[in-house]
Amino acid sequence: MTLTMTENKMNKTYIENGTVIAWINGAHTVIERGVVVIEGNSIIEVGAHTAPPSASDTRIDATGRIVMPGFVNTHLHVTDTPYTKGYLEDASNLSPRANATNYGTLYKTLPAVRHAIDPEAQVIASECAFAELARTGSTTVVELGYDYEVGGDGDISITEQIAQVAMATGLRCYSGPRYRAMHYGHAPGGKVWYQSYPENGRRRFRDCVDFCIDWDGRYDGRLRTLLAPGQIDTCDPDLLRETRRVASAHKLPIQIHAGQSPNEYERIKTEYGMSTVEYMIDTGLLGPDFMIGHGQILTHDGNIASLTPSEAAALRDYQTTVVHLPWVKARRGGVINSIHKYRQLNIRQALGTDTYPFDMFNDMRMAATVCRIVEHSIEAATSVDIFTMATAGGADALGRPDLGRLAVGCKADVVLVRMDTFKAAPTYDPFKFLVLAATGEDVDRVLVDGKTIVEGGLVLAVDMAKVVARLNNAASRVRANVAD
Repeated sequence: MTLTMTENKMNKTYIENGTVIAWINGAHTVIERGVVVIEGNSIIEVGAHTAPPSASDTRIDATGRIVMPGFVNTHLHVTDTPYTKGYLEDASNLSPRANATNYGTLYKTLPAVRHAIDPEAQVIASECAFAELARTGSTTVVELGYDYEVGGDGDISITEQIAQVAMATGLRCYSGPRYRAMHYGHAPGGKVWYQSYPENGRRRFRDCVDFCIDWDGRYDGRLRTLLAPGQIDTCDPDLLRETRRVASAHKLPIQIHAGQSPNEYERIKTEYGMSTVEYMIDTGLLGPDFMIGHGQILTHDGNIASLTPSEAAALRDYQTTVVHLPWVKARRGGVINSIHKYRQLNIRQALGTDTYPFDMFNDMRMAATVCRIVEHSIEAATSVDIFTMATAGGADALGRPDLGRLAVGCKADVVLVRMDTFKAAPTYDPFKFLVLAATGEDVDRVLVDGKTIVEGGLVLAVDMAKVVARLNNAASRVRANVAD
C-alpha cells in the first residue's frame, strides 16, 4: 500500500499562547502570543499565526510563559563539582601574587579533592549534575571529564557510563574526556610543580580519540563528542598539534582550558617563548571548531585590551570562541576584562557554568553585572547580547546552527519559563527578566528533541530523593579521603 502525504505525517506538538523568543534575521526577536510547532525532533513553524492543530496533535498551553531556546552550556564538569562544594569558596590563594586568579584553588585544593574521588562517586555525581542542568534549562551541555587526576586511572569506561547518564536524563551532550601530558600541584612558597605522566599521556590520548570517534552521533545524535586537551600549560606542542590533526580529520570540536592564572601564562612564556595565544597559533589549534574555556588571563595583565593586534586578529579571523565562566571567577574576586572588549574585537563568545550551580541564569546575570562594573557602563553588556551568548553563541561554537534558536529547521530544544510570578510581573522586556532576574527555579518545562524531559519543574527521568541520597553518601566517603 502506498502512503499518502497525510498518512505519512507525524503528529505535531503546538506550543501556544506564550511569549516566544524566535530567531528572525539572525537575532532573537520577541513574538507575543506566539506559536512554536514541532514535528518529530525539529521545529517546523514559529510565528504569531499558524494552521490550527488537528485533533491528534499535542497542544501545550504556554500562557504566562516565556518560550525560549534551550541554553547551550559550553563548559562544565559533572564528576567532581558536587564534591568540591565547601572547599573552593573561601580557599586561600596561598600566594600574594594570586589575587582573584584561583591560584590556591587551582593548584592545591582542586587536585586534593579530585584525587579522593573514586569511579563510582563520579557516576553518582553526574546523576545529580545532569538533572540539575536539565531542571534549569540547559538542553545542550559540554561535559569535560578528567583523566588520572580523578580516580579510575584514566579508565575510559567511566566516560562511557557518564555519557549514558546524560542520555538517560534526556539531554543533548557533548562529551569530552580530557587528556594531557603532565599534571601539576602546589609547592611551598606559592610555587607550582609539573610532573609528566607515563608516555607523556599518549595512551590516554589514544583512548580519548577512540571514544570520540566511536561514540560521536549515538543516541539519535543527542550524544556528540569533542577533543578536550587539559590545561594548556600541561600539554606539549606535539600533543596539541596531533589534537588539531585528529579534530580536522574527524570533524570534532576542540576545547582547551586556557587563561586560568598568571602562572599558566608565565610558564608558557618561559617554556616556549610565546604568549598563550601565540602558543595556540603555533600549534594550529585556532579555528571555528576551537573553544577556549575560561579566557580570563590571556595577556600578561589579564586585560584583553593588551592583546597584540596579531593575537586579536588571529582569534577573530579563525573564528575561535572564548567560553566565559563568570560566576566561578566572581566568587573568587576575579573578573573577565571583559566581554565588552572581546565584542569590540569581534571575537566570538559563549557561556558556561563550569561548576556549581549548574544554572545558566546565574551565569548570565553575573556576566552582565561584572562586565558593567569593569567597564563602568550599563551599555557594556546588554541583556540581549548576554542571552545570545548563552544560546546561539554556544551553538555557533559547536558548529550547530540548528541549536540555541527557535527557528524552522532547528532542533526542538525548548524551555518554558514562568513569568506569572510576583518577581516577573510585569514583564515588559523578556530579555531583561531572563538575564537580570530569573533563575533556574523559574523553569517550568523543558523539551529536548521534541520530548518533554522536565515538566512542572520536575525532571521526569530522575528520582530526586534517591539520587540526592546516593550523592550524600558518596560525598561522605570522598570527604573522608581528602588529604590535608
